[in-house]
Amino acid sequence: MYSSGQLAKQCHVSVRTVQYYDRQGLLHATRTAHNHRQYQQADLLRLQQIITYRQLGFSIKDIKELLDSQDNIPVLQALIKKQQQVTRQILQQSQLQIENLSFMEKHLDHFGVLPQHWDQNLNFNLQQSHKLHRFRSKMLIRGAVVDLLLWGSLAVVVWQGVSISWFIVGLVISLLLCLEITWAYYHHARYLCPHCQSIFVPHFKQWFWAAHTPNTRKLKCPECHQKSFCIEEYR
Repeated sequence: MYSSGQLAKQCHVSVRTVQYYDRQGLLHATRTAHNHRQYQQADLLRLQQIITYRQLGFSIKDIKELLDSQDNIPVLQALIKKQQQVTRQILQQSQLQIENLSFMEKHLDHFGVLPQHWDQNLNFNLQQSHKLHRFRSKMLIRGAVVDLLLWGSLAVVVWQGVSISWFIVGLVISLLLCLEITWAYYHHARYLCPHCQSIFVPHFKQWFWAAHTPNTRKLKCPECHQKSFCIEEYR
């Protein structure tokens, strides 16, 4: 026979935990003449099962159904599948939280400011950041193709002694591709003012001639009229 304290000590839980499971109908104590709870060896084994199921994330209701079932194998199999699905969802949510936190940390490290509008939909901003990264990668690949075409045509003229027209054709095609790349980049870029948090799309001429870094461009905000390095976003 075990008292509540002895049972708790055997299973490394608190007395209040034992009493809670008793009130929930998971444990069934007998009462002494002095109205103290007493538990059998079977209750010890039952409590160990309860603790294991709780560690796996099963609810009190699920555990009660499982322990009270005569044929508990099908019930346990169903609960395992259910808990696996719940755990996967929690993992996905946790992974998304980690990505959002990392995204905010990197943004603060680079720009020292966190846009106010991000509070509305952080996941959307993370997706936009990924789109911008993928778009830049595509533009870099296109740029590499332009370089290959331009310098390749020049190399053919110099080393193979073919007509200069080959280089002219390569130059014209390269210029056309450069124009297409430039226009595509402008079309997919918008900018965040670090002063007033406004999002805007500058005129092409202003955008084209502005000084820039990999993540910012020096532009004049149409709202606050401050000229500064504005943060580039995908649109």
